Amino acid sequence: MMRRSALFIAIACICAVLAASILICVAQEKNEKQAREDFIPSPIFSPPYPPLPHHFSDLHTIQILCQAPKGAIKKALMPPLEQGGEGDLFVMILGWTPDVEGQGYNVHEIAINAPVRWKERTGNTTLIEYIDSDMGLIAGREIYGWPKKMAEITWTKTATGWSVTANKMKDQGNIPLMKIEYTISDSTPSAKWPDMGPTLLVRRIPNASPSTPSFNQIVCVGCNVPRAAAGGPLVAPTGSKAKETKGTATVQFFDGPHDPLAFLGPVKVLDAKMSIMEGPMPGGLGLGEVLHQWEE
Repeated sequence: MMRRSALFIAIACICAVLAASILICVAQEKNEKQAREDFIPSPIFSPPYPPLPHHFSDLHTIQILCQAPKGAIKKALMPPLEQGGEGDLFVMILGWTPDVEGQGYNVHEIAINAPVRWKERTGNTTLIEYIDSDMGLIAGREIYGWPKKMAEITWTKTATGWSVTANKMKDQGNIPLMKIEYTISDSTPSAKWPDMGPTLLVRRIPNASPSTPSFNQIVCVGCNVPRAAAGGPLVAPTGSKAKETKGTATVQFFDGPHDPLAFLGPVKVLDAKMSIMEGPMPGGLGLGEVLHQWEE
């Protein structure tokens, strides 16, 4: 009788241990599933970028209003986006944030943005963007479809403003891409900037095999806010906390084997301004809105 009771007790203990183990495993699996639903990094053991939203600190931006040669903007657009506005205008956005998301990412970007329209919507798109951060490159292309490429970007403080250069990476011999000189001046004439609105991007996922079609989306960043900042993620909002200057600028484009940029210039610079926002940028860059998707 005592042996039978001891056996029952042992079996009960084993069952209790097994049940507890199952519950722990289920709880762990649930937590891991929730974490995966919140953010799916790739590779999973070393995420290439932190989960959204991304916040920027001590943001420096130079914005330059330019006029390209006739027909250049249309040539650079990704279909089905169509050129918007008049005069082949585009805005160069030079952004630098010493820290992204409090994780030590020191990011420089140079984006060329132009007004566009798609069906009944108007906004702007990025024709091309150079960046020196693999985190920013992967997140921008993978999530939104931003047409980003890697480059060596250097900001140099001068006696009258800033000098910014972009060169290809070492694998292409540091070929020059752009050189921008920004000079602070209080006597510059004012120009009418185009209404840029939200950012419309064509996100293309190429086919992985001959038997599968490519997947495409129209992604809007800023469609869910009253008015998006002109240009993209690294544009500092104006306000009392921002140190703002006006000035003049010169822009030079150079051609490389895989970066034919000279068709965008020589450009006529119509206006230039700079903003430095100390501390964290309000809001942050979160997910956009998919307006349309198709296969081809």
